[in-house]
Amino acid sequence: MGSLAYLSTPLQLFNERAAKDGFMLRWWLNDTSETSFSGMQGSGTELTESTTGVAEDSDACVVFLNASGGEGADRTELTNADQDTLVNTVADVCNNTIVVINTVGPRLVDAWVEHENVTGVLYAGALGQESGNAIDDVLFGVVNPSGRLVHTIAKNESDYNPDTMISETELNLDYSDGNYIDYKYFDQYNITPRYEYGYGLSYTTFDYSSEVKTEASPKLTSGYATGDKAVGGREDLWDIVATVSTTIMNTGPLQGAEVAQMYISFPEAAGEPVRQLRGFQKVVICSGEKSEVAFSLRWRDLSVWDVAAQEWKVESGEHTLYVGSSSRNFKAQTTLRVD
Repeated sequence: MGSLAYLSTPLQLFNERAAKDGFMLRWWLNDTSETSFSGMQGSGTELTESTTGVAEDSDACVVFLNASGGEGADRTELTNADQDTLVNTVADVCNNTIVVINTVGPRLVDAWVEHENVTGVLYAGALGQESGNAIDDVLFGVVNPSGRLVHTIAKNESDYNPDTMISETELNLDYSDGNYIDYKYFDQYNITPRYEYGYGLSYTTFDYSSEVKTEASPKLTSGYATGDKAVGGREDLWDIVATVSTTIMNTGPLQGAEVAQMYISFPEAAGEPVRQLRGFQKVVICSGEKSEVAFSLRWRDLSVWDVAAQEWKVESGEHTLYVGSSSRNFKAQTTLRVD
């Protein structure tokens, strides 16, 4: 790991924008909502008499939440009571409260996300040296956001897979959750998330065609891959055997980027999760215009692992393909039959 060449912080960029646009910026860099300090020195290192003292007279309030984690330092919680209290305290007196989340994984938001004064949530992840530039650009409309969640945000901690405790001396681990990880777990047990895998908003809107075109190769038949063995599996696993395409229209007022996603459901005999992501494509579309998105399906995308044979196999039957904007928001679907 190396050090950052430079670091842009949100506070730095907000100060620069305040000087340029002529608005007042007040801040504090404390993660609690109470203090006995009653002055306002401008250093940002201490609170005023209360959080309401700063928030109640503001046109907009931005609250930053964070949770650190990494190798050898896993997080012990999916929420934080002090941070949740801070959001609610600010939102109680500021009718335009925006929450920015910096974390390396899921973070529960149900303690405050339905507060009537929480007007936006920006999941910023771990942005590194461009953190300030990225957050500032999105919040002030310089850039139209197009990111998507790479994990599911649950409503309750109990909605996730059971906790797993691993002993440092245990040599054999039982992966009892099987293939049901993240959104696959929620689908399997019919759990409604707060925000599903692949979810994300834009400052514009998109409309998907209800028609999906599918073209299958004559080479698409059930059975095992038979190509020469190579790194990553047999060579014919990477042959394109089908293409799926649809059209998306930007129905909003701004140019924006949409992330179209394709999921597959296997025949029941395959014993696979309800749906699995098999492709995604980001397309930039001007207001009022359309764009076609096309997904290429490889033999591997239609295969399941046969443990007994130790080979990838395409099962016969109907494979359902879904196209949409997230793992639960499908706009169109089609069926690919394999004999």
